[in-house]
Amino acid sequence: MKRFKAYTLEKGLIETNDYSYVIDLTWHREDGPAYTRYYQNGNIAHESYWVIGRRHRLDGPAVISCDETGNIIDEVYYINDVWYNKDKYHKELLKLKVQSL
Repeated sequence: MKRFKAYTLEKGLIETNDYSYVIDLTWHREDGPAYTRYYQNGNIAHESYWVIGRRHRLDGPAVISCDETGNIIDEVYYINDVWYNKDKYHKELLKLKVQSL
């Protein structure tokens, strides 16, 4: 199993063991995490959601970190690459929904 998986605008899906190969590309995926890093045991260590090079997710945290057993240890919320704590994230989502009516 490769240690890194990234979906990019330039090359599509890339699976690699060399992080430097994907770092300068524009991460982008609309239907799941654009970047995933794995532990040696195959469990997910980190996944992040990106749209056109910006951390972004409207249905949960945009960055999720896990321990080696798969338990979530951290969640971070972003909308258009702007960080929100969980409460402000949900308020911003409501605001966006109202604006779209």
